[in-house]
Amino acid sequence: MFSLFVFKGGYNAYRVRGPLSVLFASVILTGCAISTPLGPIFGSTEDKTTTGSIPEQDIRLNASMTDADWQQAKAALQAGMDPQNPGASIAWSSMTTGVHGLVTPVADSYVENKLTCRSFVAAQGGQGPAQWYQGKSCRKSGTAWSIVSVQPWALPHV
Repeated sequence: MFSLFVFKGGYNAYRVRGPLSVLFASVILTGCAISTPLGPIFGSTEDKTTTGSIPEQDIRLNASMTDADWQQAKAALQAGMDPQNPGASIAWSSMTTGVHGLVTPVADSYVENKLTCRSFVAAQGGQGPAQWYQGKSCRKSGTAWSIVSVQPWALPHV
């Protein structure tokens, strides 16, 4: 430890030891405040934590659909994707915006990653020329159908 040194004015090392130990402890403990990812130390670097704070966003036919448009289109999607539907088109229309369309399943339902899925084509009109989309909708057992993927679809030229 420190030996007793007496300096002019009565200053000695024992008086310094208290403040030095506080300074030393604060420097050591400062490391506890540093934020670092511990994933590489304890396992995966990927955070797979699922929380309920942010609801999963619905994928819509297109980004310009209003909530009113989407509610109507989503109801048609639910009816159209039903495995009991033999492939009939289901029409939808939004009275609020005048936008309307069709949802048509194009294949039987199938299982993918423990989800029941079905492919579809959809049309949307009412504001400009009709737009066509192709996509895939899936659902977990007992839940509503959700669009998993959708992209613009061009009608084949005959």
